Amino acid sequence: MVRPHLRRSDGLSRARDEAAAVACALAAFLCRSVATRLSYRVQLVLGLARSIASIALIALVGKVVACAGGGFEARYGMGYTEFALLGLAAHGAAAAGLGAFRSAVRREQLQGTLEQLLAAHGPPMRLVLLSGVWDVLGACVGGAAFVALVSRLGGLRIEMSAAVGAAAGFYVIAMCGLGLASAGIVLVTKEGEPVSWALGMLSLVAGGVCYPADLLPAWVRPVSLALPTTHVLAVIRGTASTGVSATRASLAFLAVAAVAAGIFGAAVLRWGVGRARRLGTLGEY
Repeated sequence: MVRPHLRRSDGLSRARDEAAAVACALAAFLCRSVATRLSYRVQLVLGLARSIASIALIALVGKVVACAGGGFEARYGMGYTEFALLGLAAHGAAAAGLGAFRSAVRREQLQGTLEQLLAAHGPPMRLVLLSGVWDVLGACVGGAAFVALVSRLGGLRIEMSAAVGAAAGFYVIAMCGLGLASAGIVLVTKEGEPVSWALGMLSLVAGGVCYPADLLPAWVRPVSLALPTTHVLAVIRGTASTGVSATRASLAFLAVAAVAAGIFGAAVLRWGVGRARRLGTLGEY
């Protein structure tokens, strides 16, 4: 007869071993991602140059808007430059979440290591998550630094309250969930998938990234209200302009979106792995 305390001890030991295995795998994936990125120095420089060019472009457009009159700042609580840069920071985080796992899977396909990766010890879901975690973490850190820089340069005061942190967390989870769906489709199609493309374009056009969503035609506004980008920007900009951290409606929407996107992404990724295995196409690219 096995004593209850022995069973509990075995369970805790297995949980510690599993946590240690996940931590080791995470460290290995992060080290590999850092080494890979550092090997492409020109790409890093060009990425920095693109960011600087984007900031300069938005700043110039902001001057044009300011010359047209002071109505924008009076209505939205901040100048156009700060408004658009905050939007671009959120859109960048969305793009990273949508593309991180798809890019990781595609990279493994082109390198011929996808079969070995998915055959390694551990569930495919975990391995795909770990392979894209560097891009997501980098985007989150970069986005937070970008928002801090914009708030300092623009004289904005963005309070990092629990509500703002929750909204940002829900937003990243939702985008990553949809990114897992994108990766699942790429496992089958190899090239091209509609999820990240469609959502990225919709967020840019109707999510209030570069211009206020209330300027959209009436028939587009329901689409805008269905996008997580619209709600997370409402929270961040509301904090910066009025000091109001968030509305319950925005937080509730983002929480539901995070759960729904996570379930959807996991289901599509599982389907993609299973279908590619059945067809014997995991090694194809």
